[in-house]
Amino acid sequence: MKKIVDFFDRTPVTKFLSSILIMAMAVVMTMNVILRYFFHFSFNWGDEILRYMCVYMAFLGTAAAFHDCGVHVAVTVFSEKVIPEKMRKYVRILCDIITIIFLILIIYFGFILVGRVMKSGQASAALRVPMYFIYGIVPVSAILSVIQMLIQIFRHKTFLKVRE
Repeated sequence: MKKIVDFFDRTPVTKFLSSILIMAMAVVMTMNVILRYFFHFSFNWGDEILRYMCVYMAFLGTAAAFHDCGVHVAVTVFSEKVIPEKMRKYVRILCDIITIIFLILIIYFGFILVGRVMKSGQASAALRVPMYFIYGIVPVSAILSVIQMLIQIFRHKTFLKVRE
C-alpha cells in the first residue's frame, strides 16, 4: 500500500495526461483549420474528438490541481482572515473533509451515470465510441482527487499551512 501511495505522491500522472491532451487538441485543431482553409475539407470527427479531449483534460486537471498544491481555487478570506489563528487549522481540515465528501458523492453518482449510459448502449456520433468511456472520466477523476486529497491531508499536512 505504501508503494501505491508513494507512486501517487511522486508521479504527476494526471498533470502529464492533461498536458498531452492539450497538445493533442492543439494539433487536431490546427490540422482541421489548415485543411478547412486550404483544401476546403475537414474531418467529421475533428470537432467531436476535440470536445471529448477537452472534457478529459478538464477532469484530469482537477485531480492534478490537488496533486500540485493540495487545494483548488478557494475563497480563503473567511478561513484565513476572519477565523482566529488557533481555529484556522480546524476550519481548513473541515473544508478538506467537506471536499472529500463531495468527491465521494461525485464518485457514487458518476458510477450510477456510467452504468445507465452503459445499459443504453449509446455511442458518439462521429467516432462511434461508447459514451460510457466519455462519462467514465467523472468517477475516475473524482477517485484520483480523493486519493490526492488524502495524501495532502495525511502525508503533507496541508491543513497546517496557510492557504492563499
